[in-house]
Amino acid sequence: MNFISFAYGIYSISKAFSLYGFWTILLIPLWIIFCYFTGIPGIINLSRTIKYWKKKEIVQGLIANIIAASILFIVLDFANAAEIKSNFFWGGIITAFAMPKAALISERIDSQKESDKE
Repeated sequence: MNFISFAYGIYSISKAFSLYGFWTILLIPLWIIFCYFTGIPGIINLSRTIKYWKKKEIVQGLIANIIAASILFIVLDFANAAEIKSNFFWGGIITAFAMPKAALISERIDSQKESDKE
């Protein structure tokens, strides 16, 4: 699945180069931030591990990731890059499911143990 995520990222960047030329370089940091760390992948991965979170953490996480995804789409609109929105959306989904659920659960359990120590 990581190969699919990587291949889709390369496809999206090549599509952006054909649409926007050199200005695509400015979209690459957005891709990294919003397709790997926050936004759509955060929403999906939170949903995949929902039983390991407290209700308050679920609500806060969903709100934060929805706001992050919304900011991305607003930035793309203002940058006249609306044609690439679907690539960011699908890229986020592919990246989220590229992360094995067992790794997500293990990461969450580790963070719970860390918070219990403090």
